[in-house]
Amino acid sequence: MVYRLLIFFMIFSNQLLAQKLTTEQYIAQFKDEAIRQMKKYRIPASITLAQAILESGNGNSDLAKKSNNHFGIKCHANWQGEKVFHDDDENDECFRKYKTVLDSYEDHSIFLLKDRYLGLFDLPLDDYKGWARGLKKAGYATNPKYDKLLIRVIEENDLDILDKMPFQEEKKIVSGFSIGWKDVISQSYFYLNAENKYYISTRLSSSLKDVSLMVGGGQIVHNKLSLGAELGVLTESRNFEQIDLKPNFGMSVHFFLPVKQKKIHLKAGITTSNGVGFEPRISIGILN
Repeated sequence: MVYRLLIFFMIFSNQLLAQKLTTEQYIAQFKDEAIRQMKKYRIPASITLAQAILESGNGNSDLAKKSNNHFGIKCHANWQGEKVFHDDDENDECFRKYKTVLDSYEDHSIFLLKDRYLGLFDLPLDDYKGWARGLKKAGYATNPKYDKLLIRVIEENDLDILDKMPFQEEKKIVSGFSIGWKDVISQSYFYLNAENKYYISTRLSSSLKDVSLMVGGGQIVHNKLSLGAELGVLTESRNFEQIDLKPNFGMSVHFFLPVKQKKIHLKAGITTSNGVGFEPRISIGILN
């Protein structure tokens, strides 16, 4: 009985692994990244998604699975990254290999900044037909019907709606108050640079026994998660009658959750206490 169950489980697992993404599933999975690329590079999200759908077969092609290459971009002379070889117009052609699918989306946007595509950026963002025809004319693909294929994918899936979303750059400088333990209240300022994946912060905090001023920075490891450290001074004299400054150091994890035009800020870390030893500190706040 156990043996039969094991065989059934293996067959069922293989069937799940063999399932391919549909166009609808692919769009749901990657539309946010296409929109992010549109905001960063001014490339219509509809064009980015349509190209990825065509070039990768909804992410199901051998090239996409082997190398996370969702746009069929070949190595070319200036490519310094990893490579994979795949039959295309010719046998055993060199294609770019990426660590993640999102790296493929980023490189696709950078690839379109080449001189032969620059004229496309003079077109309105919602002119997906002009972009499709321009990509074909510039020679992005060898298929003579490439522009018509892109337009059909866009119109059949209403991808042009994504191009008409409010084009608002995400604020890089945010500030707000937090409450927590053991910092009872904090006033913080953050400079969040998502493109280069770092942040800079300043923080004025007060606990029940001291006041601290900290300056820090760190790495944005995800668009919502950051890791970093702080360095500053603190004083036990909360009434400032006798200021006794001591060095202060901390390490922390930050989670920024976008809510409409604000961000909920969750922080957990450790900070020196009175300049000696470490104490855990957690807080939650709202940044504008």
